[in-house]
Order: sequence, then C-alpha cells, then structure tokens
Amino acid sequence: MDQTRSTQWHLNDNEYWVLTQLVLHRGQVVPLTMLETVIVSGQVAHQLTQGELTSIIHHIIDYLCVSHLNLIEYIPDQGVILYPINQTKHPNILALPNRLLSWGQYGIIIGALLALLLFLWSHIIPPMFTKADVLRQIIAASGKVIQLSIYDGKSPQDAMLHAECLSTQLRLCHHVRWDSIDAAISADRHYVSLLLTEFTETNWHYKNVKISVSDMHSPFITQAWLHKVNICG
Repeated sequence: MDQTRSTQWHLNDNEYWVLTQLVLHRGQVVPLTMLETVIVSGQVAHQLTQGELTSIIHHIIDYLCVSHLNLIEYIPDQGVILYPINQTKHPNILALPNRLLSWGQYGIIIGALLALLLFLWSHIIPPMFTKADVLRQIIAASGKVIQLSIYDGKSPQDAMLHAECLSTQLRLCHHVRWDSIDAAISADRHYVSLLLTEFTETNWHYKNVKISVSDMHSPFITQAWLHKVNICG
C-alpha cells in the first residue's frame, strides 16, 4: 500500500520476497545471491535467474515512481540498497547547462561576480607614462646614431648635466654596441639606472646597469667607466 498516493502495489511472490528482504536489511547492501533464493512459506525454495531478479528490481523501482527514485539503488553484479530515508540529491547546476536558475542562485552568482570585479578594480594600478627630461641623438666616432634619454623628475639641472657628460664621452667612443641608452636618476639621488638596448634583424638585446653615485651634482662618467661596463668597446 502506497499511503502517499492511496494506491496499492500488486506484487507476486517473487517480488514480495525481494522487497521483504530489502526492508529487513534497510540501509545495507543486500547481495544479489541472497535475493536470488526465494523462500515462500509452504513452498520449496526456488532459484531466480539473473534476468528475473534484474526485472523484479526494476519493477520495484518503477513502483516507487519519480518522487522516490533515490530511495532504492541497484548496484549491478553486487546488490541492492533500500535507504532508510529518501535520499534527496541536489543536481549540480554546472552539470545541467539547460537548467533554469532560481532567483536565489542567480543572485548569488551576480553578487559573486560583482565582488570579484570590485576586488580586481581596487588592485589595478593605472599605467604611468613618463616623458624623458632630456632626449638627444648622439653620433659616435663610427657614425652610429645613439638615442639618449635621461629621466629625472626632481632636478632638470642634474639631468642636463649628466646628459652633457654622457653625450661627450659617447662621441669619443670608436665602437658603441647599443642603439639606445635610457638613464633614470633615483628619487633619493643616490643611484642611476641605465637600460641599454640593441636592435637586430631577429631580436632585441638588453642590459641593465645600476650605478651608486656619491654626488649627483658632479659628473662621474668617463671613458674608462664606459669601457668597464661595456658601453664602449
């Protein structure tokens, strides 16, 4: 008797036997070998074939209908489980691409996306574009043209001083490998960073040179120093 729908199940002896064993061992895996041997009161025990047992199990599942399909589970070649309570399985949204989202699920997804966008926006640093304080083209003794850029946001006088010094020394070099030289003076006035760039047909080559300067207001670049750091060759 199915009290939820006020309907009756009409089971034969074999089906009744299988269902009884499942109820008696509810929550446990009942082996197929145990269900195959049917013992009916007043009758000699008889054996079910695998096909007959499988058919009975599927009939019982059909009796339960869609609302209680999760109450029973058939494990092929092993056994059957009748759960103590109806197991409600919540479908995974990602596993069902055609499933409509509820308003609650839709709100959670939108809220999570907005929170992610706010987090990313708060951690994005806008790009900074800096214009060189001194920009020159130097022609070395070999005739090679070198692009020179000096960056110094605090003292244009220092930028001009080191640009003049470096330009003079570069013109004296017989060979300069680099096509462009970018010099940046640190805010604390203790360092100068040089970025040397060479352009070839197949690749670009870079070299970084960091210089510690004791007095930024005095020129420090000499021919010997340019050869030491391989700017002149």
